[in-house]
Amino acid sequence: MSLHETKKHIQTGITLNDKSFKTKLAPNFRLSIYLNNDQLVYSIIDILSRKLLHLQSYNFFNILNKEEYNITLKQMIAGDDLLTLPYSKTHIHLLTECMTLIPESLFDESKKSELLEFNQQNISSFNIRNDSIQKTEAVIIYGIDIETEKNLTDYFPKSKINHSASSLIETWIKANAGTEVLHCYVQPSTIQIGYIKNEQLKFFNIYQYKSPEDFIYYLMNVVNHLSIDQDKINLIFSGEVVADSGIYKLAYKYIRTIHFAQRPQWVQCSEEINFPNHFYFNLFCLES
Repeated sequence: MSLHETKKHIQTGITLNDKSFKTKLAPNFRLSIYLNNDQLVYSIIDILSRKLLHLQSYNFFNILNKEEYNITLKQMIAGDDLLTLPYSKTHIHLLTECMTLIPESLFDESKKSELLEFNQQNISSFNIRNDSIQKTEAVIIYGIDIETEKNLTDYFPKSKINHSASSLIETWIKANAGTEVLHCYVQPSTIQIGYIKNEQLKFFNIYQYKSPEDFIYYLMNVVNHLSIDQDKINLIFSGEVVADSGIYKLAYKYIRTIHFAQRPQWVQCSEEINFPNHFYFNLFCLES
């Protein structure tokens, strides 16, 4: 695939930059990357001041297979000079649907591939990883496409890679101590739904959707399956959803108490970097 063909698969999204950002100070900064099949978003944060210095997003489209995806990803990383600066820390939050949550008591490191195969098929092309989720008694086992992982480790050899749900769930629990909350992280074709009650994770799953009608089907299926009282539950949206969207309007027909998540307080933003607090929430789930 030529560079010209690769660019057909990439659309530059939001670009925000703080005037104090200086690339020569990269060893004092942390790079956080969120990656899924449709999108790469990254932030650069000053570790000492916790100030957000740069935010950039890219959208992938018209990618037909994993080979095209990996070529596109590789070319995109290579084409953005900010991604390859010598940062003090690099953390990659990877969303993959090849995953399962199991009780910590049932987890066996030597059998994680077999445990993943209970819920997933055709995992031979994946490297299998696992994360313990703090504040729960759960472990997430997940597969990363072998070539995707190679691209990431080639460009970011000292990076820490986790499934994005790990830090997301931890932040959801921490932010809603002692309450009952239904969380929904919305992205262009993916939703992550979590149900937290009394500081315990009761449910989590990832769904692919194409329309607001798909979205509400999955959301209400969770509500009905878990016997959640839709007149009392608080629904908290994070991710790329706004109040005048079809997703929000449909949700409001069924659940009347809806809020947008607040960006974790530890990260500081100047007036030059202005975007909705609930956007790109996963990038800010872990403190530097």
